[in-house]
Amino acid sequence: MVKYDVDLVAHAIASAPRRTILERLAKGEVSMSVLATELDVSLPAVDKHVRVLTEAGVVTKSKSGRTTSVRLVPGSLDDLATWAMSTRLMWSNALDRLEQHLSDSEETS
Repeated sequence: MVKYDVDLVAHAIASAPRRTILERLAKGEVSMSVLATELDVSLPAVDKHVRVLTEAGVVTKSKSGRTTSVRLVPGSLDDLATWAMSTRLMWSNALDRLEQHLSDSEETS
């Protein structure tokens, strides 16, 4: 299993346009020009966002003739999702303990 740099992936998806690109790619592979049209942005802007996502290992690009296509890399967000779930669980447990502590403190007052 490939390990992804959680910081790099988090940085890559921190941008709303890049998250929009990922949402579109979740439906399937698409050309750069179609992405630009669907997002209503310039091709150079799409290329810049796709480059960041590619460097993070979240998407891959392939070229066939004059058409460059982009696709989501399966499993590339799994390490980030695992980190987010473990962090959520840690905070949930900490807040439960705080709530119990406050409840115990009120009962002894």
